[in-house]
Amino acid sequence: MEKALAGNERLLLIDTCGMTAGMALCEGGKLLASVDLSERRASAEILGSLRLLLAQPGWRLPELSAIGVVRGPGSFTGVRTGLAFAKGLSESAGLRLVSVSRLEVLGDAARVVAAGVGPEPALALLDAGRDQVYARERSSGREWLSTVDALLSERQCGKSVAVTEQRLADRLQGCHVLLCSLHAGDALGTVLRRLQEGGSDMEGDANYLRQEADIYRSPTEARRMATAELP
Repeated sequence: MEKALAGNERLLLIDTCGMTAGMALCEGGKLLASVDLSERRASAEILGSLRLLLAQPGWRLPELSAIGVVRGPGSFTGVRTGLAFAKGLSESAGLRLVSVSRLEVLGDAARVVAAGVGPEPALALLDAGRDQVYARERSSGREWLSTVDALLSERQCGKSVAVTEQRLADRLQGCHVLLCSLHAGDALGTVLRRLQEGGSDMEGDANYLRQEADIYRSPTEARRMATAELP
């Protein structure tokens, strides 16, 4: 198991999954600097932007404590860009690397926004297209793929939910909706928690919005796949 955090870690956070792609530098649990990347040009801008970002506090890459990257759900190109870049930096500089779910980041960010002004969101939702959403339940950490109608019919109506897209918020009639715009720095709390738990390396698969074989299968299919893989 990895050693416990000292509390003054220098972290690089990378999130290229959504419309607000970017990177952030943090130290001791505080955001120091951040940079936004063009949604459609993140892969071309990311290396040069990292150099400029590190120059702000005067850090060198090997002086970082760890790298945190958001692994999706997100676009194929966006998720691939962030994960490949983070993995390459980690291996070249010998840094710890953790990957976190964008849904978990959204849930954590929404709790901060909601503090003192309303109920903590019970669900975090991301638009998956085709009238579907990716959902994460805060209490259990369960993530799944659902249609909007099915979600509302499963007694989710009336709950407080966090979303990043206005078009999705408009469809959630009967829910208390908290609209959050995610940036790379919002992953700080989630990444710190994963590091404190001892997590390292690339945990879990990249989660694309439209992968040929969906990451989130039905419970029956998931059990069948797990059983088939047993020796």
